[in-house]
Amino acid sequence: MNFIRSLFFNIQFYVGTSILVTVCLPCLLFPRPVVLFVNRVWCLIMIKGMKWWLNTDIKVEGELPSKDKVVIYAIKHQSAWETVFCTDFFSMPSIVLKKALIFLPVIGLYFLRSGAIPITRDQGINALKKMGRNAKIAVKKNRSMMIFPQGTRVSPGVSPKEKPYLPGVFFLYSQTKVPVVPVAHNAGLIWPKNSFIKYPERLSSKSVTLKILPEIQPGLPKKEFLSRLETEIENASNELIKKELS
Repeated sequence: MNFIRSLFFNIQFYVGTSILVTVCLPCLLFPRPVVLFVNRVWCLIMIKGMKWWLNTDIKVEGELPSKDKVVIYAIKHQSAWETVFCTDFFSMPSIVLKKALIFLPVIGLYFLRSGAIPITRDQGINALKKMGRNAKIAVKKNRSMMIFPQGTRVSPGVSPKEKPYLPGVFFLYSQTKVPVVPVAHNAGLIWPKNSFIKYPERLSSKSVTLKILPEIQPGLPKKEFLSRLETEIENASNELIKKELS
């Protein structure tokens, strides 16, 4: 049954994405709000697909910042789910992503036109400086940002000692001087990294839970900031996972 469910969901995800971004190509010629509308439609279709094919809802805990407040959403990265859901739920923030994604056929153009902040990982401090400049531009335009602190998808249960929190999130925090909102979830249970098969039965509540944690205000030194961010996200994510598996 899981294979059949996953097959139909993946068809909707990949084929639906290909059709939508191709049909809506002319929208790239219009201002950012039009491009964001296409992104929003894509997100909503995929979220509905999880409900239709995987019988999975979404539950949110915690409070969102006010709409006019610029923040950095630091999100646990376990699967593709958070890229889909969080982009829409957090009102289309500028996403920090690896530069290679900008060069993906067609989809890369949407990333670029939606205000993504690309980073070339192997360029070290120069990449961070460029990211900082782009982030300051986003702040001036009153746009929040979204970053995955570990820089890659990490399976549930993998320790931060194996996949540590990277300095990029601190650089963003220190350069922009805006609050960071840690975000935890348990989506890796149903939608594992690089897995064709989805596992809705792992969620006893039949819902992916996303938890918005208290803001970390500007001004903390690097070591204290990274330690606090890691502790809060990891503890909350592990708690959400444990709750579903118990």
